[in-house]
Amino acid sequence: MEEILKSGKARAIGVSNMRVKHLQELFKTANTKPMVNQSFLNPSDMQEEVTKFDTENGILNEAYSPLGTGKIFGIPELQKMAKRYGKSVAQLVLRWSLQHDFLPLPKSVHAERIQENAQLFDFELSHHDMELIDGLHGVAGLAQDPDTVGF
Repeated sequence: MEEILKSGKARAIGVSNMRVKHLQELFKTANTKPMVNQSFLNPSDMQEEVTKFDTENGILNEAYSPLGTGKIFGIPELQKMAKRYGKSVAQLVLRWSLQHDFLPLPKSVHAERIQENAQLFDFELSHHDMELIDGLHGVAGLAQDPDTVGF
């Protein structure tokens, strides 16, 4: 990947599902650290150790499944909070991601949802609501350990 970067065929190197131990091992041999670490990040699993390490090392946390593969929509606390903000649960959770400096990558094939998912910049979640959402650990599943999952 570093050769491709040096050749100008790529502008950045990114990785996916790397935990701290993987990144530390990579840092021992690589000349270029990754710009992005794409991980399963949502209110159900913030992967605090990884996101903190990434941030401290200038690596962008990119959130795939920022909506918890859809399970997030069934959480009553988020439904009530979204109603209070006049937003959808998706908008609420995507805004939560942005306020944590995660880059969320929501997936949809519906034009109206894609447009709705981009309407995140006209509101901000309160500190109290951020903490409430942060406390939803495990409610919509957790990231699998990349060392044990069969790909």
